[in-house]
Amino acid sequence: MTTTTNTTEATNTAALARMTENLNKVEALGARLTQILIGRETHQSSLDAPNQELFTKAAQSYWSEAMQNPAKLIEHQVSFWSKSVGHFIEAQQALAKGSLKAPEDKTPDDPRFANPLWSSHPYFNFVKQQYLINAEALSQAVDDASDLEPAEKRRLQYFSRQIIDMMSPTNFLATNPDALERAVQTEGESLIKGLENLISDLEANNGELVVRLADENAFELGRNIATSPGKVVFRNRMFELIQYSPSTETVHATPVVIFPPWINKFYILDLKEQNSLVKWIVDQGHTLFMVSWINPDRSYRDTGMGDYIQNGFMTAIDEVKKITGEDQVNAVGYCIAGTTLALTLSLMKQRGDTSVKSATFFTALTDFSDQGE
Repeated sequence: MTTTTNTTEATNTAALARMTENLNKVEALGARLTQILIGRETHQSSLDAPNQELFTKAAQSYWSEAMQNPAKLIEHQVSFWSKSVGHFIEAQQALAKGSLKAPEDKTPDDPRFANPLWSSHPYFNFVKQQYLINAEALSQAVDDASDLEPAEKRRLQYFSRQIIDMMSPTNFLATNPDALERAVQTEGESLIKGLENLISDLEANNGELVVRLADENAFELGRNIATSPGKVVFRNRMFELIQYSPSTETVHATPVVIFPPWINKFYILDLKEQNSLVKWIVDQGHTLFMVSWINPDRSYRDTGMGDYIQNGFMTAIDEVKKITGEDQVNAVGYCIAGTTLALTLSLMKQRGDTSVKSATFFTALTDFSDQGE
């Protein structure tokens, strides 16, 4: 019994020592983080939220409404106070019963709060419920801002949702049971890795908080990206044209040519074999071509929409026709390239050019009267 007790104590002591050591590393990383933020280069205003004008108009609208209809403002405030105080009383009553138990929770299901502690632990449950009460009050205030243009109202609603989501307790270590449990399980190692990732993102973007969404070392050509065999068959200053090798004994006569977004993400259509659209199209017996756009530098500053249409879309279609000997192609436009394909088709119609047999659009806008969020 004594041996077991001594072993347990030794294990706990070692774990505590590792935790202390890692927390010291966290402090050191925090100091490094501060230096990066202090020494960052010129701020990129393009990364900002909308300017203060939108929020100023929203505040003016809110107070104008309050002056014209004070009963409405008082009703909202009293409702918020009532819910907050009622929530506090319920939590106090649960604690007064002498058991560590959360009060009754009637909040709707939310994937952010999937951890059972959000419902069972009085601290986390109180934080969650109060956050949802606050979020409801803020959303109501925004919805009641009536003295705004419809477009400004939609912008305000969008950005207020971002702010509300940003302030979720799941985004902060002290109020996130998943993060806290992970920190304990890893003896603080998860905190170190998280800070190292943050610092790495900041250093890669001159101090701007632009979070990388993927591991840049995770992809390998031919293994999990660009896995379909093919070759470049044409090149000009706007794009390269890739022709993929057939995988069937016979192919359909009319070739397919895909125009991906200008930011050159054609490779997302050809990752590994299991989810490659390129492979699937080729396996259906189609002769497939893909446009790979140039990543423009300063020398392309005078390049316009006409260049993309004439030297990009029109040229690619002509080259595909020459290579295959066919008079028509089936065209696919993806995102902004879908918008430009629609413009190209309009121009071709005016010219009497029937080179496109069919056109397919992936997530493409052609009507910008309602752009959405």
